Amino acid sequence: MSRRLLVPVVALFLQVGAVFASSYPLTVVDELGHELTLNAAPARVVSMLPSHTESVCALGACESLVGVDRASNYPAAVSALPRLGDGFAPDLEAIVALEPDLVLVDEYGGLQESLARLGVPVYAGSPQTVAETYAFLSTLGTMLDREAQAAVLVGRLQGEIAGVAAVLRGVSAPTVFVELDPTPYSVGPGSFMGELVSAAGGTNIVTAAMGDFPQVDPEFVVLQDPQVIVLTDAPFGVSVADVAARPGWGGLRAVTAGRVYELDVDQADILSRSGPRLGQAVRLLATLFHPDKF
Repeated sequence: MSRRLLVPVVALFLQVGAVFASSYPLTVVDELGHELTLNAAPARVVSMLPSHTESVCALGACESLVGVDRASNYPAAVSALPRLGDGFAPDLEAIVALEPDLVLVDEYGGLQESLARLGVPVYAGSPQTVAETYAFLSTLGTMLDREAQAAVLVGRLQGEIAGVAAVLRGVSAPTVFVELDPTPYSVGPGSFMGELVSAAGGTNIVTAAMGDFPQVDPEFVVLQDPQVIVLTDAPFGVSVADVAARPGWGGLRAVTAGRVYELDVDQADILSRSGPRLGQAVRLLATLFHPDKF
């Protein structure tokens, strides 16, 4: 690119960045209804959820992370950060000692209340649907002064998912059972994982009336006779052979057709985290459901 062309392009980029720049002090409301006011872009961030860790890094703010939960393992750069327990068993003393100006937690473990009592700035919330993931990324981008990056990331995810849908247009959807653990727990169509199944061209055998993450009667699975079974619990030792050995499961179409898929650790993480790898998750499932298309 010539210098004559480069100057206006740089100027345009700076103008766009200015439009998207966050204004401080900034007040946001988390999923528990608590207000959080930030006087400046956080420079010392603690993430207590793997999807939040991935989201911070995907927005280009990985260098602001000073500590993460025990399960955060992506991207590789976070592996050297202090481990601070998890949302249900946090190391509060270690968190406070890091002097964070923002801690990201989920809304279920009660960590928000403990940190707030100690005067630690904390945002509680974790997206449970694809739309909520987009909204969370936008909110996080605003908090971190990465609004432009958040807009680009959300647009990219929407494009990736739409691209898979375009490839699968008119293709017949196989029936699918996603197993979270051998109890078995599964995913309903209203959960973000259930939405990923649909976006990847599958038909979930679990119904909305059963809930977002229901415990399923094994006999229900036998009666539904899914064409595909996805084992997100394979990293914990559940195998194709285990599935085939369950009473009545050996004759399932997924078993007899060799379409019971054991996910590895990275694949299970991609599928189970409502964050910046949603597009990869949809493509992963689409590859399993429609291998002739990908």
